[in-house]
Amino acid sequence: MKITSIILLGGFAVAGLLLADPSPAPRALASGESVLRKDGQVMVVRGGKATLLEDEVTVTGDVKMMTNGFFAVKGGKERELKEGQSLSVDGTLASADGTVMPVWDHVAMKNGRITVVRDGEGASLEQAMTLPDGSTLLPDGLITRGVGGQDRLLDGQLLRLDGTQLAAKDTITKRDNKVIVQKDGSVLTLDPGRSIMMNDGTKVTSDGTVIMSDGRTISLAEGQIVTVEGVVRKK
Repeated sequence: MKITSIILLGGFAVAGLLLADPSPAPRALASGESVLRKDGQVMVVRGGKATLLEDEVTVTGDVKMMTNGFFAVKGGKERELKEGQSLSVDGTLASADGTVMPVWDHVAMKNGRITVVRDGEGASLEQAMTLPDGSTLLPDGLITRGVGGQDRLLDGQLLRLDGTQLAAKDTITKRDNKVIVQKDGSVLTLDPGRSIMMNDGTKVTSDGTVIMSDGRTISLAEGQIVTVEGVVRKK
């Protein structure tokens, strides 16, 4: 604290005190940044360069990432960033095997069934779930809406628990000299000589060549993860 003034009261000198400023708010991750846990250390990755995370940061405003490797979403349960995982500025949590998921509570359609994820823990939906907008979601992905009729989620689609859509992400990675893709919520290894077309038009071949939807070509390096847009529900 700081002494700001001396005041005489009844012949006694009284120091006026100013309390120290509270700790500054954590800075927000900038576009293109991510937080990575590698070799037990928590680091910020900027432009391909990693530096030790020395202060707390926020992600998309409501996710707090701490220097001890734990993060919390909207003040909820603390979760650990595991070895090889990275948290990007858009709230996407990526694992070393190429699997990705949003950090927010959500429902996911996979292999024709709904999984409800809360605080990072998933459980199969076993009975009808009523969403805040009055819609009803069934375990097989069928949604009944009050005025909009019915539609069905496609494999890989994601919804927040309030019923609004989350952007789904697909990934392409190379591990042990094998090309692995996550598409529509499923993980696939490309057999030699095979290729696959991703939802956004990106083409991937088993030799690690990735032709992006904008025409760019990438040769995958071992351990590299490329993220592309996933499935989107048709209106």
